[in-house]
Amino acid sequence: MSYLTFRRSILGFLIVLVSLAGARAIAEEPAEVLVFGGTGQLGTEIVQRLVARGDQVTVYTRSGSDRSLLDGMPVKYIEGDLMKPAEVTAAFKHQHFDAVIIAVRVEDGDIHFYEKGLTPLVAAAKATGVGRIIHSSAVGAGANVQNFQNLGWEKVPGLLDRLKDQGVGEALVRNSGIPWTIIRNTRVYPAGTPATGKAVLTEDGTVIDPLTRADLAALTVGCLADAACIGKTYHVRDPSLTWPPPQRRAP
Repeated sequence: MSYLTFRRSILGFLIVLVSLAGARAIAEEPAEVLVFGGTGQLGTEIVQRLVARGDQVTVYTRSGSDRSLLDGMPVKYIEGDLMKPAEVTAAFKHQHFDAVIIAVRVEDGDIHFYEKGLTPLVAAAKATGVGRIIHSSAVGAGANVQNFQNLGWEKVPGLLDRLKDQGVGEALVRNSGIPWTIIRNTRVYPAGTPATGKAVLTEDGTVIDPLTRADLAALTVGCLADAACIGKTYHVRDPSLTWPPPQRRAP
């Protein structure tokens, strides 16, 4: 083994040790977690589980957003617009955060939404010493779309452009210098569907199983304290669900 190879091996080992130490700290003590998209359907499921875990949760949300799903929850709010870099950067100046969870959803049709929003977000997180970042992405993001060429996605207006943007967002997270986890999802069951408890994370990039938000939230929060999730891009496997979802019977 050459000296250069040996040095790189030692450096890689030290990086892993630092990541593991950070994960243990989040597991053993209440964490300060900043959630983007925390007032949405997935975000509220995540926030509820973080609070139940004993974490201190801050939700980044736009002024005037509907916060009714978080009524009664002991969370703090930072108001800002993800499309305004100065406001995103300012969010990290309020306090130190141990972890950031990104659970935002595109609502304005901007095909550069994640590129615009995550660029200042990951830069500010890195500059302020955030220890973990978990990003909720989409099946088919970036090059992953090549695994699903037979599904007719090219016929859906704007979908491929949005998936390309998701890929850019993933790259920003991976290159942030922060220990990261990406969890891709699609075919999500209607809001309020209870967890099956059978969903698991897989690195198989061809999986396109349906899932519930409740299961996805549980898996997300579970990864926050699990060093084995660091540096992984996951899909969700849940063979207990069918697609499309069964139609609900009228009361």
